[in-house]
Amino acid sequence: MRYFLAVLLLTYALASAAAPFVPSKVCSKCHPVIYKEYMGSMHRNSSVANDPVHRAIWNKHPLKKKEKYNCGVCHTPTDTALMDALAKGEPALPEDNEIQKNEPIGCAYCHRIQSIRTHARQNLNILNETPKYYYAAKDGKSQEEKVEFHKTSSFFGLNRKTSGSPFHTIDYSNKLFSTGHICLGCHDHKQNKHGFAICSMNIKENDPEKHNCIACHMPQIPGSYSTIVKSETHAYHGFAGPHVRPELLRHALSLEAENMGGKLRVKIVNHSIHKLFTHPLRLGQLRIEIRRGGKTIEAKPVDFFTILGHEGKPAMPWVANKVLETNAIDASSEKVIDTQISLEKGDHVTLTLGFHIVNPKAAAKLGIDDKEITDFKVLKSETFLF
Repeated sequence: MRYFLAVLLLTYALASAAAPFVPSKVCSKCHPVIYKEYMGSMHRNSSVANDPVHRAIWNKHPLKKKEKYNCGVCHTPTDTALMDALAKGEPALPEDNEIQKNEPIGCAYCHRIQSIRTHARQNLNILNETPKYYYAAKDGKSQEEKVEFHKTSSFFGLNRKTSGSPFHTIDYSNKLFSTGHICLGCHDHKQNKHGFAICSMNIKENDPEKHNCIACHMPQIPGSYSTIVKSETHAYHGFAGPHVRPELLRHALSLEAENMGGKLRVKIVNHSIHKLFTHPLRLGQLRIEIRRGGKTIEAKPVDFFTILGHEGKPAMPWVANKVLETNAIDASSEKVIDTQISLEKGDHVTLTLGFHIVNPKAAAKLGIDDKEITDFKVLKSETFLF
C-alpha cells in the first residue's frame, strides 16, 4: 500500500509541477453556466471543509492523528501544497484555504486526465503535463480532432470567424471522455489496507459510447457550454447524484407492480451499468403505500444496504475485512420482491424508491445532524391501480 501511494503521489507531483492547475474561476469567464453548476456540485463540495459526511469520517480516521490526508488523492487533488506534502512524506492535513473551500477538485484537474492506470487498491489518474491542454468530448463523442484557437476572415476582413478557445487547446480524441471512463480513476473501487474492497461500482458495460457515467450523471441539458461558441445544450456539470438533482437519474430505473395470487409483487429494474446505493453508508428504501376506500396503508419499507464488518461486528471502512450483510440492487438487473400485502380490487398502490445519503442510525453515531444528509430523498415514484 505504501509503495502504491508513493508512486501515485510522485506521478501527481510531476504533472502538477509541470503545469500548475488554472483556477476554476478563470474558466467561469467563458463557461459561466457550467461554472455555476460546478459550484453546487460534489466536485466543489468534496473536501472536509464542505462535506459534512467526509468531515465526520475524517475526524474518526486514524490517519488524522498521523497527519496523512491520503483521502486528498481523490477528494482534494487540486490542492497542490497538500499533495506535495504527502509526496514528500511531510505532515499533510487539509487547511481552511480557498482551494479546499472552492475547488478541491477543479475544472483543470479533470480536463487534464490523459489516461487511467488500473490498480487493485484504487485506480490512478495520469495527468497531461502540457500547460492549458485540455480534453473533452464533442457532442458526447470522441473525435480525431484537436482544436487550437485561430481566426479567419473574408470579404476584406469584414466577416470574421473564430475557432477554438483563446485560452487553451481542446483535444476531442481522448475516449475516456466519451465512454465515461474518465470517472473511474476515483469512482471505480477502493480497497483499505487489508486489501478489502470497501466500495466498488461493480460496473457491467454493454455499449460504453451510449450507457456510461457521463450519459447519466452529466446529461445534456439546455444552455450554451461557452460564450465563445454557442450551443443549444451542454453536459450538466453539477454531476447528478444523491446530493445534487437525483431526479435526473430516474430514467435509469423502472418500477413494476403486479398481483401474484392476491399478493403484491414488486419489481425494481436497474437499467444502469452499476449497482445502486454503492456507498457503504447509504441506505436505499422502497416505500409502499396503499390507498383503499378512503384509507391509506403504509407497509414496512424494504431496505437496501451493505454492512461492513470486522470479527463479526459492524466496523468502520478502514477496519472492515468482510461484508456482514447486504441487500443490493445489482447492475443491469431486476430485483423481485414478493410481499405479503393482500390486494383488493380498486387499490391504488404507490411505489417510491429513494434513499438516505447516510443511514440515519450511522449518522447519529457519526454525529451528523444535517437533514439534507439524513432525510429521505425520492429517486422515483409511481402509482398502480388494481
